[in-house]
Amino acid sequence: MKSLLIICLFASLTGCAQTPTRPPAADRSITPRMVVDTGEQYLSHQVEWGGVIVESRNLHQSSELQVLAYPLDAAARPDLEQPPNGRFIVVSPGYLESVDYAKGRQVTLSGRISALRPSKVGEADYLFPVVDSSEIELWPEQSRGGVTPRFNFGISGGSGGRIRTGVGVGIQF
Repeated sequence: MKSLLIICLFASLTGCAQTPTRPPAADRSITPRMVVDTGEQYLSHQVEWGGVIVESRNLHQSSELQVLAYPLDAAARPDLEQPPNGRFIVVSPGYLESVDYAKGRQVTLSGRISALRPSKVGEADYLFPVVDSSEIELWPEQSRGGVTPRFNFGISGGSGGRIRTGVGVGIQF
C-alpha cells in the first residue's frame, strides 16, 4: 500500500513538470553579435534568443521589439548575470501590447533570421539582425523585494489498526 502511494505521488508530480514549447531545431549557439560579424552567413537560420526589451513599436500589420540579447539559462530565460551579446530586432505578426512588451521586460523567442538592418543606437550606427518570430515568451516581471518565502503547515491523521498522526512544516523560497 505504501509503495502504491509513493508511485501515485510521483506520477501526479510529473504532470506539474514544464515541457518546452519552443521548436528543438532552434539554435542557441548563434548570437546576434556573430550574425553581425559574419554578414549574411546566418540568414534563414532558426534561432532561440532572449534578452531585455529596449524599445517596442507597433506597425500596420506587425510589431517590432528591439532587444538587448543575453545568453539563455537552462529554463530558456535570459541570464542577466552574463554579459550581453548584442542587439536584435524581433518582428512579430499582429499586435503586441506595448504596455506589456515594455522597456525592461524580459523575452525569449524562436524564429528565423531574415535580414540585417542598419539603424542607430543613440547617435552610433548599428547593424541589427532581424528575426521573424514564430513564438515569443514574455517573462513575468521580477518582484522588487527579492525572494518572498512561503510557509506551509499541515496536520494529518489516520487509522488502520493503529492511530497515526503527523505534523509538517515547510518553507519555500
